[in-house]
Amino acid sequence: MASTPSKTVTTKTINHKTGVTKSSTTHTSGGSSTVTNTTTIGKAAKVSSSKKTASAPAKAAGELLAARWITGPNDGGWTMCGPVAIANHLLAVTGVEASNGDIERLYRAAGGIGDSGAPLEFFLAAAAGTGLAGCRLASYGRVLVPDAGVLLLAIGGVDDLHAAARTRDGRVVLWGDDVELETLDALVLDAWSLTWHGEVK
Repeated sequence: MASTPSKTVTTKTINHKTGVTKSSTTHTSGGSSTVTNTTTIGKAAKVSSSKKTASAPAKAAGELLAARWITGPNDGGWTMCGPVAIANHLLAVTGVEASNGDIERLYRAAGGIGDSGAPLEFFLAAAAGTGLAGCRLASYGRVLVPDAGVLLLAIGGVDDLHAAARTRDGRVVLWGDDVELETLDALVLDAWSLTWHGEVK
């Protein structure tokens, strides 16, 4: 009796705005099929336009400029966008860069265990209580988007909600890059104002 040949079919959908790749692999062997779905979050592609505009990174305390944004320990499936968003806000307004260890400690202080995640408000409370990278939030509260330092977003093509820092010039920091909020296929679900002890406004 001849065996039925096995067949594998993979389809990929890439969202260049958000850097999210969704793939579905169907493996058929004998009389059974196995379907594996994966979602990979990478860096959003740079979109070139005929109009040349240069945007400088957000100004931090004094004349410091954020040279790169924090992506944090997001590998391994952990839901770290909340602590990473808070860390990027801290970097943008004070110039203090939180390490992966600092971000993981904030995650645990907010009640995150493994890939459980936690509500954004819990991360903010932990940053006020225990601090982040030697700094503590002096205050935080819900505000309208123009006054926000951290946003909670529902992004098209991304299954889970995503927290992102909002810079003083109105851009949002996603996966290590800052982009204009208006260019995203995203809905703002929550907006928070953050003030750090010793922050220069």
